[in-house]
Amino acid sequence: MHNVDMKTPLNYTGNKSRLVQKFKDRFPKKIGTFVDLFCGGGTVGLSVDAEKVIFIDNNKNVIELLKHLSRFKYETLLNRLELLIDEYGLSYSAEFGYKTYRQGVVKSDNNGLKKYNEAGFYKLRADYNSSKNKYTKRSLDMLYLLVVYGFNNDMRFNRAGEYNLPIGKTDLNKSNLGKIKNYIDRVNEINCEFFCGDFRDDDMQSILFSSDFIYADPPYLLGDAVYNENGNWTEETEYALANLLVELNNHGKKFALSNVMEKIYPPMENEVLKKIFNRRDFQIIDIDYHYRSSSYNKKHRDAMEQEVLIVNF
Repeated sequence: MHNVDMKTPLNYTGNKSRLVQKFKDRFPKKIGTFVDLFCGGGTVGLSVDAEKVIFIDNNKNVIELLKHLSRFKYETLLNRLELLIDEYGLSYSAEFGYKTYRQGVVKSDNNGLKKYNEAGFYKLRADYNSSKNKYTKRSLDMLYLLVVYGFNNDMRFNRAGEYNLPIGKTDLNKSNLGKIKNYIDRVNEINCEFFCGDFRDDDMQSILFSSDFIYADPPYLLGDAVYNENGNWTEETEYALANLLVELNNHGKKFALSNVMEKIYPPMENEVLKKIFNRRDFQIIDIDYHYRSSSYNKKHRDAMEQEVLIVNF
């Protein structure tokens, strides 16, 4: 496989940027149609070498933003973002430098650019949330900036569909510009498609059964990150996905499933995965990694987890 080091413009919870090379080392060397199921920011799908890549996620905001960012030339998108930054009075350290916006702030203050951007960010958030159509060009530009200027550069919505993260410490810096440019370049050099849907939907299953390799990175049953804090992923959902992967295996489709098999604190095991995949057809590979570095998403900072990759090849 080509060595593609992709960092997507969306710092989505569960992002596999630190694991993708380990996964690629395990993936088949030749892949026809690759499906990145539960794609999130799309790190894995963007990094693999395949004839075609299909991104699937059931979060419409994620899919629409990924599609939106892929539609425009980098210079065209950047020009629109700069106009919004000016309109809302936000900092733009990529152009004017970080220190420009820290004048008068003591060095011991570790809040980054919060103070400078606070008023503009919350006005931007209010205007985005009040927009009737969240999928216009302007609304999606606004959403991207909310992600960039928001807490931990993450994306989260309340039950009313409103973006509800508070302001973060960073802005549209050179690192973020690099991620946008690399993303646009990458999606334009590969054959790819984006779909919003649930893995249980007939049309999504039709895609899965007509593909060659499926990488699945679902919410973790043992996880307590923000995307699973409301219990939206249950044992029933876990069984449904596991049984689908078994069915795909029976149809000769190769797959890899990311998950957590065990947690030390509190002591927990994923009984569903052990029951379904503890057989000769499948291999459970330990991945030397845990999420302590992402402990802001944890209820327990020391909840060490055994990350695994389950494969059928």
